Amino acid sequence: MKRIYVAATEQHAGKTTISVGLYKAAAERGYRACFIKPVGQRYVMEDEEQVDEDAVLFKRALQAGGAIKALSPVTIPRGFTSNYIFDRDPEAIHGRILAAVDSLEEGHDVMIIEGTGHAGVGSVIDSSNAQVAKLLDARCVIVTGGGIGSSIDELCLNEALFDRLGVTVIGAIINKVYQEKYEKVSAALRQGLANVGIECIGVIPYRKELTYPTMIQIREEYGLEVLCGGTFLKNRVRDIIVAAMTAQNMIDYLTDGSLVVVPGDRVDNILASINAHLMTGRGGAPRIAGLLLTGGFVPHLSIVNILCEVDVPVLLTEDDTATAAFKVRSLVPKLTVRDTDKIALAERIIKEHVDIDRIFDAVGLAPVAGAAGADEDR
Repeated sequence: MKRIYVAATEQHAGKTTISVGLYKAAAERGYRACFIKPVGQRYVMEDEEQVDEDAVLFKRALQAGGAIKALSPVTIPRGFTSNYIFDRDPEAIHGRILAAVDSLEEGHDVMIIEGTGHAGVGSVIDSSNAQVAKLLDARCVIVTGGGIGSSIDELCLNEALFDRLGVTVIGAIINKVYQEKYEKVSAALRQGLANVGIECIGVIPYRKELTYPTMIQIREEYGLEVLCGGTFLKNRVRDIIVAAMTAQNMIDYLTDGSLVVVPGDRVDNILASINAHLMTGRGGAPRIAGLLLTGGFVPHLSIVNILCEVDVPVLLTEDDTATAAFKVRSLVPKLTVRDTDKIALAERIIKEHVDIDRIFDAVGLAPVAGAAGADEDR
């Protein structure tokens, strides 16, 4: 079985997006693909097992084979790292990873292995990305964010750690390049990477749609209470409006998909937001994604009754308005099982902007006769 390790120069660079794209592309080409995230930092309980969120995504949304725990053999709970420093046992961690890989081996042609953070993350527990890639005899692609100088610098730094451990780096994928600068940045990156001996195998334009969280993601991330409209928590948030000014001024800032962050006692702005939402289709009024009522204030029951009659989810928080808005703006939403639209978009942009066949060739995957994409651009 061939093994492709998806690493990155930083957190939130786009490893999961690339992994999804490669996994789907492998299936399209007729390869039998499996997935594993050897070391996970953000975990949930699934089937009474502590597993990484990305393992759940692949298992539930992409029907990846294997037991759920095999897709996420090692998770790092709070306090684990400090305890490990004084009681090292790399064999125990590595043994769990190898056992999981062995359980996934049969019946698969290629394994997509998703790393965690930058190349050195996990060093403190003897399981950095470079160490795990070496352990699994995988070849690596490194993902980094858009930019020119900083991206090349970070790629060189991260490649050095893989190189030190003898891990082959196939090349780099640059993600989230702003569309208006795409041609200029793409050309400079390809030449700049060639200058330092790193192959550029993809430059992906920034897609804002991938950054939009749903109301349910916001609720889950911050443990918020649902006042009403729970059936509409799938609404996707495209913008965040702090409704601290008067209603007549606030209304001009509302756009489609706005999350209105408003003190729970500002009834004027709450009702103005709801009115605008109800006027959708009559003169171009915006359809808001939801309301986040701050300060621990709950409106009078008569107002709550009105809110419950509208198709808008309303969340409550004890935080003040500024703190609540800051938290929501800081949220970097990960792909989840519910994000079928984002999964489809990830598949499409990877197919369009990454030299997938170059990656598969580099690990020795032969084209599958008759499979879609098997002979394209070859």
